[in-house]
Amino acid sequence: MPRLAAALSLAAALALLPGCKGDPKTPEYWEKKLEGARKASAKVQVVDALRTSGNLQEGFLPMLHARLAAETRPEVKAALARVLGDLKHPSSVEPLQGALAVDASDTDTHLANKELAAALGKLGQPKAAPALTKLLRSRDNYTRIEAIQALGALRATEAVEPLLQLATDEGAEPFLNKKAIEALGHIGDARAVPALMRMLTQERQGVSFYVESSFALYQVGPPAADALLAALEGRDAELTKWAGQRGVHPASYAMKAAQLLGDFRDRRAEGALLKQLTFTNSDPRIQALVRMQAAEALGRLRTAAAARPLSALVSEEDPTIRAAYVRALTLIGGREALPALEKASGQGDWYARETAMRGLALLGDAREQPLFTKWAQAEAALTARECQEYGGEGCEDPAALAQKRADTLTGYGKVLGQAQACGTDGGCWAQQVSSPDALVVERAALELGRGGQAAHAEALAGRVAGKDLEARTALLQSLDWLVGDSKEAAAKARQSLPKLQAQFAEEKGNSRYLKVNEDLRRLIFRLERT
Repeated sequence: MPRLAAALSLAAALALLPGCKGDPKTPEYWEKKLEGARKASAKVQVVDALRTSGNLQEGFLPMLHARLAAETRPEVKAALARVLGDLKHPSSVEPLQGALAVDASDTDTHLANKELAAALGKLGQPKAAPALTKLLRSRDNYTRIEAIQALGALRATEAVEPLLQLATDEGAEPFLNKKAIEALGHIGDARAVPALMRMLTQERQGVSFYVESSFALYQVGPPAADALLAALEGRDAELTKWAGQRGVHPASYAMKAAQLLGDFRDRRAEGALLKQLTFTNSDPRIQALVRMQAAEALGRLRTAAAARPLSALVSEEDPTIRAAYVRALTLIGGREALPALEKASGQGDWYARETAMRGLALLGDAREQPLFTKWAQAEAALTARECQEYGGEGCEDPAALAQKRADTLTGYGKVLGQAQACGTDGGCWAQQVSSPDALVVERAALELGRGGQAAHAEALAGRVAGKDLEARTALLQSLDWLVGDSKEAAAKARQSLPKLQAQFAEEKGNSRYLKVNEDLRRLIFRLERT
């Protein structure tokens, strides 16, 4: 039915056009159609019909180039540009460039320039970069966006300087700044690093540029890691001076650089990150944020030396802060943290206790199973007491709430049963990434990632679309470890690249997956560049 509808639509469109005899598979047929169309709208209709006819091929290029050169009406130029963009032939670069009107001021010509820029971007020819760079000064923002995106796709190093000016232009619309930052990331030139570092902390009109700048720095690679390390260690005097003049909080770069160096898995940062676990500030929120980001980075680095200081921090009563330290410990792995987690499981409210118990389920084995039985049995009294003291959601029926919590703890205990069954058997854990139990999936992913066996990369990649955020985060983290450590693992994961790309595109804009899909985005980039 869709094909039949398309055929009927095309037939109807052709029926409206000036009639002429001939073979629609030849350029002469369509040229006569264009010559017979007097109005611009009729010409556009002819070009659009050609585009959807199924007859378009390389042999049409000379005719299309000639028509574009002779055409004066912007809307027809735009239609011809779309066709040439579909053909993607290198010979179209000069005709498309020749049709540009950089100093245009009317809406129709702006539209034509936009389509011409988009077509030049599709051709993928570096020689189009100079013309596209000129379009950065267009009066039309949509034309500028197309030019920016095309330059990024071309990885046009000659456009770095004008893109830097646009990325940092405080008089430009924020979405233009963002697009320029994204293009600089695609180009990957080290000259962009200082500006990208500054944009990490910039906000304007309530808009943050952190997401775009941080990913662009990741794309640039080692030169960006060097700059981030200097910022983390306080060695970038110029950046420090600039931040002070702009009123940027001194701790901002400590936090942001820590997070990004964790993404880079740059072990040069370990010493500075370990020091940040003892960072102090008069504002307890700032103090906690710096420590939490350091913990996250150390976890991603799997820094064994961090296990002891992190274990000392899990007594933190705030559930959110405690969760950051527990997560870091589960990424590092090992049994060293278990005594501290067991102790913390008896401290604080349910949310703080549950965080510690969950961490223990991700690190322990059968030896810890009796603890969960004991905790489940004790939960009724603890919940009743908490409800009496603090109230809160579910406290209208403390007994039911206690049973729900006890069931959660029983489920955690079952994860330890699976740990007993699999032990260090990677094949066993690879089967468990398909478990319906999200916590089992999370544990399986972490075991496989820390195990370092390239053979399991495909199993991990195949489960990344799961809906549980914690499990998905663990799957992506473990894939990042394997892909970064093994060419074989990267090759296996690349087999899932089209699926991962489609997932990212489908979920783009979905706030539920916004944070975790930044990890997915980085993984996709790494696989694309492998």
